Amino acid sequence: MPLIVTLLLGISGGLANLLPFFFLDSSEFLFGQLFVLLSLVLFGWRYALLCAAIGAAFIFYRWGHSWPSVVFVLEVIWLQVLCVKKGKPFFIRGLGFWLVIGLPILLIFGYYLLSLPNLVIVTALAKYFINAALYLAIVDLLSFFFVRHLWRAQPLNAILNYTISLLIVLVVLITSIVLTNNSYSRIEHEVKEQLQGAAKNISVQLSDYLKGYRRAVVSVANNVEQGFERGAALRTLVELQPDLRTAISTDSKGIIGAFYPDVFENNRMDESLSVVDRDYFVQAPFYPNGYISPILEGRGFGRDLIIAISAPIFKEGQFDGIVEASLIFDSFARFRPNILVNSGDLIILDNTNQVVYSSLASSYKVLDILPADILEAWHDESNSTYTDLQGKVLYRYARKIEGLNWTVVTLLEGHHVRLAAASAWGKSLLLALVIIILSSIFVSQLSRYLVKPIAALSEDINHFEPSSMLRNSAGEQASCLEVITLQQHFNQLAFKLTMNFSKLQLANSENEELNKKLTNFNRELEQQVNEKTEELLAAVAAANNANKAKSRFLANMSHEIRTPMNGIIGLTGILVEQKKGDEETLKQLEIVHTSAQNLLLILNDILDYSKIEAGALALDLHATDVFKLFDTIATLFEQVGLKKQVKFEYQLSSKLPSCLLVDSLRVNQIVNNLLNNAGKFTEEGTVSLLVDYQNNHLIVKVKDTGIGISRNQQKLLFNEFTQLDVSTTRRYGGTGLGLTISKRLSELMGGKLEVESVKGEGSCFTLKIPAQVAELSAHTGPSINTPDLSNASVLIVEDNMVNQIVLAKAMQDTRCILHKTMDGVEALTFLKDHSVDIVLMDCQMPNMDGYECTKHIRKEPNIYGKPYIIAITANAYSEDRLKCLQVGMDNFVAKPIEKSFLYKALGEALSEIKRA
Repeated sequence: MPLIVTLLLGISGGLANLLPFFFLDSSEFLFGQLFVLLSLVLFGWRYALLCAAIGAAFIFYRWGHSWPSVVFVLEVIWLQVLCVKKGKPFFIRGLGFWLVIGLPILLIFGYYLLSLPNLVIVTALAKYFINAALYLAIVDLLSFFFVRHLWRAQPLNAILNYTISLLIVLVVLITSIVLTNNSYSRIEHEVKEQLQGAAKNISVQLSDYLKGYRRAVVSVANNVEQGFERGAALRTLVELQPDLRTAISTDSKGIIGAFYPDVFENNRMDESLSVVDRDYFVQAPFYPNGYISPILEGRGFGRDLIIAISAPIFKEGQFDGIVEASLIFDSFARFRPNILVNSGDLIILDNTNQVVYSSLASSYKVLDILPADILEAWHDESNSTYTDLQGKVLYRYARKIEGLNWTVVTLLEGHHVRLAAASAWGKSLLLALVIIILSSIFVSQLSRYLVKPIAALSEDINHFEPSSMLRNSAGEQASCLEVITLQQHFNQLAFKLTMNFSKLQLANSENEELNKKLTNFNRELEQQVNEKTEELLAAVAAANNANKAKSRFLANMSHEIRTPMNGIIGLTGILVEQKKGDEETLKQLEIVHTSAQNLLLILNDILDYSKIEAGALALDLHATDVFKLFDTIATLFEQVGLKKQVKFEYQLSSKLPSCLLVDSLRVNQIVNNLLNNAGKFTEEGTVSLLVDYQNNHLIVKVKDTGIGISRNQQKLLFNEFTQLDVSTTRRYGGTGLGLTISKRLSELMGGKLEVESVKGEGSCFTLKIPAQVAELSAHTGPSINTPDLSNASVLIVEDNMVNQIVLAKAMQDTRCILHKTMDGVEALTFLKDHSVDIVLMDCQMPNMDGYECTKHIRKEPNIYGKPYIIAITANAYSEDRLKCLQVGMDNFVAKPIEKSFLYKALGEALSEIKRA
């Protein structure tokens, strides 16, 4: 975060350096250092140097160099050492840096490296000092809000004196800058007005001056036409016009026939008397009112520069020569203007843009033909200044002379304007310093006057004693309404405290007595709470022990009941499958088998309820073939759960997807329970199973036309171990857990189980559970094909003879080589001497159980081999299966043993053996 803020500050500072805030004419303020110092205050000198580097890039972009940034970097280091580390404000120490280090370095840069004029350097140094004063004052004022620890615990009068003084400095400096720039603008405007007026006057004077000489030459030509002697006429012209140097008269062929003065003949540079090549001769016939030539080099007196003024001579309408007079070049100096009590400069251009006269001889020489860009710059009305070839800044104004197409340019060097502005600025700066000093003195005295009563009040509060009367020393010095009000409130508070002090002492003695009684009461209460806590802890421990005992009892009962049930279900199943005996006997065996399975269902209900109550029942959501699931449920119910006088209706909605993500085991358990109840309580009529799918929910409705349930009985319907009445229990039987478990399972799946019933008419149970549509994956149920274990050695490890018989009977059709042991010790002994492919391992046995036996086998495969171990256990919980797999067993078959699951496990074992 500091880096991002620093980058933003650096960019803001760089943009501030590009803002066109000028001091006088061309010295820009650099307010970007304000953002650098803010970065220094907020984040430290490293970030401030990064910010300064970004600002230096913008300065380089604008000026082509960034020498001031060197001073700005040194300022950051100076302020870090003398201000930040010592927790001091920037203003005084910052100005000290500029006086001692900053301004001398900038003086060296400006004089030696940049070769600036002295006035520009002085202006720039003043600008940098004012610039520093502005941003240092602003940073100190902002630090009062952003870096408050600098001002914490400082005297109020010092804070008021410093902050108000800074505000005054800011206001005075900004006002001084604005007034100085306004004064400079007024001076510039005055200079422009004077240059414009001078150019206009010079244009008029020069036009009149040249036209006067042209009229004189035309008059002489007219006299010659009237018959005057040419030499005498020329002498009269030169003598009457002092700025004329020579005069000549020619015939129609350009041959000089007369001239004045006589020395012209001796000083003539060209022996030829012909001027037929001269512009003033060629153009004269076309200008009967006189022709003024561009500047040219004369031939009579060396190569002096002259302006020729000629007029044609006509006799009887025929051209008969010319009269020409040469105007002295130095005569134009008289037109040089005075601007701001200073001598201005003047440049005169002829109609060919040649320099006729220039007071700036070092930059513009006579006869120079000025290029178009300079002429365009002089005539550019959007900019009143111009920089000449020597680098001087000049204020200029150019004006055309009407009728001659000459140009007059009036100029004034820029340093004259800066000197005038600097003089005004010096006075305003001196006035600003006087205002700042006087204001600081006033603010210092004012802050002391305002803070003094507050300090006195603080002293009174510090020495206030409730037991004695208050001496009001602050009230004598109170100056303003707020302080007086504060003093009055304090006096009122002090009076109330004094009055209440005696009451408080009395109350303290009463409180001491009450505290003693409260201490005794708390001690007795603590003792009673401790006794009750110990009783509650003992009760909780007893309840936990009871729950653990119940869980152990249910687990043991599950194992103990499943063990004989395994024998009953297994042997009766084998007998039924063999179909030996008469039909009566087989029917009785089927009844025994079915009864045993019903008993197993009751046992499962008890175990499921126990797991639900303990919060240990986990759902197994998987893609389920819904059609197959409900077809199986309906088929089974129609075969075994339906009475003869009852009709069964089964309907699947067209909206029902073929595959849903549900726990098929729990859905099967709930629906079977509902169907069994419907079949049990319906003597005649109809039992319906309706399956639908709406709004991502599976909806199953079981309707019957049985005995129905009253409203009062419906309230108790889902309570555990509850049946509607004793007669129902005697007539229909049941544990009273079926609907309770179904209700809990539906809620566990995020759904609900509801009932609608009318006594004597029937009931409708609705199961609604959330179920997402899924894709049906290939799934193969338990295979009932008998695996071929020919030549495979199988070891049964089982301590119960009945279970051994059941397993042996089930294994007969596999054609395996079968061995039997009674516990884990015998199994290990057998495995030392025999190679076994498959072990059917009981988990709970005397001497050594199946878990320990499996650990030994897996730990020492060189001794016991690597048989495929299938757990055969009456512990049917999923955690029991996980425990079997963790100790090294390969598969799991729960008791009572069903052939399909046993054969499936044997088939998987056979596949594993073949791969090995």
